Amino acid sequence: MSEYFNNIIYGVHSFVTGLKVTWSHFVNKKDLVATLQYPHEKWPIPERNIGFDHSEYNLIRSRLHVDIDDCISCMQCEKACPVDCIKIDAIKPSKDSNYDCGITSNDTQKKMIVSRFTIDMSECMYCNLCVYPCPEECIYMVGGPNDTKHQIDYEFSQYNRDGMIFDFADATDEMIRGAGGEKWLEQRDVQNNKLSDGSELLGIIPVSNPSISSEDIAKSAPLQEEAPNTSSAASTSDGELDIKSFN
Repeated sequence: MSEYFNNIIYGVHSFVTGLKVTWSHFVNKKDLVATLQYPHEKWPIPERNIGFDHSEYNLIRSRLHVDIDDCISCMQCEKACPVDCIKIDAIKPSKDSNYDCGITSNDTQKKMIVSRFTIDMSECMYCNLCVYPCPEECIYMVGGPNDTKHQIDYEFSQYNRDGMIFDFADATDEMIRGAGGEKWLEQRDVQNNKLSDGSELLGIIPVSNPSISSEDIAKSAPLQEEAPNTSSAASTSDGELDIKSFN
């Protein structure tokens, strides 16, 4: 009997204790305890102390950035990427052309112009492997020791996946034509038209010079003839089934 009342007392005590905790949070409301309306509201960034200068070591793995004016189109970063999120197209002017591709900040003469340099950050695994082989150090993670080049940008969420694809190439169509990239422009326009029409999503593959026409297919189609019945069942006058075969 005493155990029964002890359980009741314990339950009431636990209930009152929980109400006290809830009421204390309700009355003593503090700042930054409620859910913020991200991305319109953001938590403040706390000060960090890693024991030594930030410029000595890059602890920050954030968004990739490319100084396209220093890119020499060596494709080393594209080859080093383990997930193929970097796509580069470059156009090399012909030898008889006097087109000047420019020089980098390290006084390196560029031999090609970059017509496409995209990085899909939705596929990036932040391994930083694309940074090390770059001879001009034009691709890097923003922030950290590169804060003087580009401030940290670790909040770059998008409502659409296409917003995660960053294009750093700044070559205009006129510059590409001057370098002899008319064919590349035609291929780009064809691809853009396919994407806009949705032909790739529908699986439509244009076929040029088909070897078999629709008329040939219709002529060669086998005729479907109805096969005669090889057997039938008939009822005799005695009520028994008489199986007859017809050849």
